[in-house]
Amino acid sequence: MKTEAIYTALALLFAGNTFAQGQVTIHKKDGTTLTYPLTAVDTLSDNETSHHMTLSYSKQEGLLEPAQVIKASEVNLKQADQPQSYNLLQSITISSQESSDLKRDIRIDVNHSTITLVLPNIIDRSNLKLGFETTGSYLYLNGKSIESGAKCDLSKQAEIKVVAFNGEIRTYQLAVINAGLPTMECTTTNSINGDWESASIVIKDEKGKSSFSSSEVKIKGRGSHYKENLKNSYNIKFDQKSALLGMNAGKRWVLLANAYDKSLIRSSVAFDIASKYFGFDWTPQCKEVELVINGEYKGCYTLVEQIRVADGRVPSGTILSLEEGVSPDEDHFQAKESGLTFVMRDPETGVAGTQLLRSQRIIDDMERAMKAGDNDYLKNIDIPNFASWFLFNELVKNEEAMSSDGYLTLSEEGKLSMGPIWEMSKTMGGEYGDSYKNSVLEDSYWFSHLLKNENFKKSLSQQLEKLADAESEILSLIQERAKSIRYGIACNENVWHNLGATSEDWEAISPLFEMEIEKVVNWLNNRISWMKNNLKF
Repeated sequence: MKTEAIYTALALLFAGNTFAQGQVTIHKKDGTTLTYPLTAVDTLSDNETSHHMTLSYSKQEGLLEPAQVIKASEVNLKQADQPQSYNLLQSITISSQESSDLKRDIRIDVNHSTITLVLPNIIDRSNLKLGFETTGSYLYLNGKSIESGAKCDLSKQAEIKVVAFNGEIRTYQLAVINAGLPTMECTTTNSINGDWESASIVIKDEKGKSSFSSSEVKIKGRGSHYKENLKNSYNIKFDQKSALLGMNAGKRWVLLANAYDKSLIRSSVAFDIASKYFGFDWTPQCKEVELVINGEYKGCYTLVEQIRVADGRVPSGTILSLEEGVSPDEDHFQAKESGLTFVMRDPETGVAGTQLLRSQRIIDDMERAMKAGDNDYLKNIDIPNFASWFLFNELVKNEEAMSSDGYLTLSEEGKLSMGPIWEMSKTMGGEYGDSYKNSVLEDSYWFSHLLKNENFKKSLSQQLEKLADAESEILSLIQERAKSIRYGIACNENVWHNLGATSEDWEAISPLFEMEIEKVVNWLNNRISWMKNNLKF
């Protein structure tokens, strides 16, 4: 008569000479070894945590006593942990079918006894359907027996105990937290596209308490690359000036997606640096938020004051942007000497508007004077402002600063100043490339002429020296922004998978995020050193 037994050893050795002799040796926990003829082995299987062997032998041989299996009623949860291969918690899954706020299932591959899961603020943590993969025989949540697929309350830290077939216990601590960011909830009647759509907006603080609401607002997708399945940026327009999250009141706002910035903070850091160290008349304020549109969680965004002529923003004048391509309905002109294309951003002028014609005349006259070597063009330029703008864009290495990624303001008196600065998600070692060397503006049409002027070079030298002195403070701004978004990055990862994490556990996501932040810090540090040693004025 035959009987079967399964035994998992701490080590299962198939030594070459032993195997050749037709034998298998098992080293047991108690230090003893057992040797079997190879003919006694029915099946072998292996995974990352244990080795499994199925043996068949007669009871009279007495080779191995079958393991004792305890009943559920015999489990003692008060005993000390005795981790082994049969009380492992391998993964936890939160079903998206049970939560319309989740775009896909959340899976945590468990590699630590302490597990941290970050969920968006809108998800009810008190009623989550959890799936478990475990090698254990019994599972307990906060002292109560549960099965995989059960509804669980994770509004507070949970204790999970996995019990092996023999009663040995392993304990896990599971904390489910939110991103610690405000949430912007936008509701529209129709789907959002490239046209203005009526909407209502509610902003809640990190604890879920409403801090702002308006039903007199419109929203549309931003840019020519808008597609429903992408992480899009959005323009927002209120009927009345609105102060959002402590920023200056205004009608126009932008939600920046930072879709190709794995750190999510490059634009925010750029705004911080420009505001604190470059003396521009105005730089947009910004705050990180979680975005929900028509009940669908969209991840983390940067809410920014849109560039507009208004109190608390650009006080007066005409705002133009540099663009490589324009749509037919945009008021624009092309400078005759440089070939640069300028779009009238605010106020809107109409194709025959006097501000458009005036702007074109002033810029064409300035460029002709540049070409002729006539310093008379300097009367139209705010030299310290141009120097600040030059150094800032060199600092972050904005490769499109003088082609399709720059703003300038023409005052009512006909004087040009560069800026305000805008989105910088591709800079600082991002999508533009990780090289921190080479200038991006020295050969541009305007600045190649300006760099021949002694007053401009003097202003550059003075500001570069101040920039170098502030290096440590500038680098610390990166860490401050990283701290504010560090848990939000996990929620964003669940929707867009930018970091490529293999598990939703914060322990798996955190190192990837820290690596991205370190990349930005190291790049900017190297860039400042390169500028000090190579930009000579």
